[in-house]
Amino acid sequence: MDMIETIWALMPIAVLVAMLMALRAPAWLAALAALLTGAAEAYWRYATGLGGLARCSLEGAATGLYPIGLVIVAALFTYAITVESGAVNEIKSGLARLSPDKRFFALLTVWGFGNFMEGMAGFGTAVAIPCAILVGVGFDPVKAVLCALVANTTPTAFGSVGVPTMMLAKVTGLETMRLTATIATAQLAVTALSPFLILYIVDGLKGVRECYKLALSADVAFLVPWLVTALFLGCELPNVMGGIVVMATLALKGDWRSLDARKQAQAWLPFALVVAALGLSAALVPARFKPSPGVLILLAAIPGGLLQRVSLLRLLKLLLTTIKKYSLALLTICLVLALAKIMGKSGMTGQLADALIAATGRGYAFFATAVGSLGGFVTGSGTSSNVLFGSLQASVGSTEAQQYLFAAANVMGAGIGKMICPQSIVLGCAATGLAGRESEIMRKALGYFLAVLLLACITIAAM
Repeated sequence: MDMIETIWALMPIAVLVAMLMALRAPAWLAALAALLTGAAEAYWRYATGLGGLARCSLEGAATGLYPIGLVIVAALFTYAITVESGAVNEIKSGLARLSPDKRFFALLTVWGFGNFMEGMAGFGTAVAIPCAILVGVGFDPVKAVLCALVANTTPTAFGSVGVPTMMLAKVTGLETMRLTATIATAQLAVTALSPFLILYIVDGLKGVRECYKLALSADVAFLVPWLVTALFLGCELPNVMGGIVVMATLALKGDWRSLDARKQAQAWLPFALVVAALGLSAALVPARFKPSPGVLILLAAIPGGLLQRVSLLRLLKLLLTTIKKYSLALLTICLVLALAKIMGKSGMTGQLADALIAATGRGYAFFATAVGSLGGFVTGSGTSSNVLFGSLQASVGSTEAQQYLFAAANVMGAGIGKMICPQSIVLGCAATGLAGRESEIMRKALGYFLAVLLLACITIAAM
């Protein structure tokens, strides 16, 4: 009987996975089918009333729009401003002038600028843009995609100004600052490995031997501000601050004198204003008065755009275009959040948690990260993976500390799963002219995925 109940409880997630992987349906359609499946089950099998279903659906959708949706739109709007003004081209050319050494440039681009972009915008920008930059300066396209996929695993948790972690806190009911600290601590070992993997992809063991000091510098430059920001300011800025310090550190080792300081400052202006607004809010504004990060980003990005000579009318059009462009992504998040609410309310999530505990016993800690990686692989999003499995993972924990740890394992696993996620690979291939070679990239990425996942599983089991 318990097995049958578990199968029923798993059905909405199975529908989502099947439609995404087997039928290759659009994410919003798969999420809608899963929501309808979950709602029907909750009503007929779990005796959840229509009023309860309606409340859960509305609460989930509302959370998807605010504050989460607003943050996503605001972050992507900021990036769109730099594209419209041409500033992103100045940023790219500035990075390209720093060093002719491809190993140095790979770390600078995917580990510095890529992590910064994941922190600012997320949603594929940290894969597509670094890949395009690397190929533009003569990189092997396959290596460019692999570097970006590997580098993008660890910043996922705090991507798009902390949205995945905010969402995880929302669906689990865990305290955001403590959850942020747990995630940062849990990810230290995996994060520290990434620069060395990037060197190995670019130049094999020779690259690691010759440039290990450079990788260590990049590691320290990212990890120190990343960890300090996570522990004391929260989840919005760790990737941004880490990425900035990496770029500054490596720029000092490169030919920074070739850069036009005025042009570079002008190009980075919208990002700088956003970082300043979020940092000041995190440091100075009491939690109960703190506005949504999305509001702060908009308030900072608009003057940044004006200073880059983008008119107010054009900024408004850019904002509307951004909303339209990502409307289906926002709809998907709303639908998945509604499903998560219904599964929690009806008892399906609790049933799945009980089944996981029974199947793994005390060894569940080892498998928690793998569950998160499944979510990242299927959805291509740390946010969506947290909505799917976050509350489930937290509910498995028998103590409060385990609840935070298993929730952290979920978002860490989600980032690792994105390394072989079809959406991420397609995006990287499109940016490098490798369309049609996605299966080759996935095969080459699989070994890195398994190695990083094993390290993450061992880390969580040991904590």
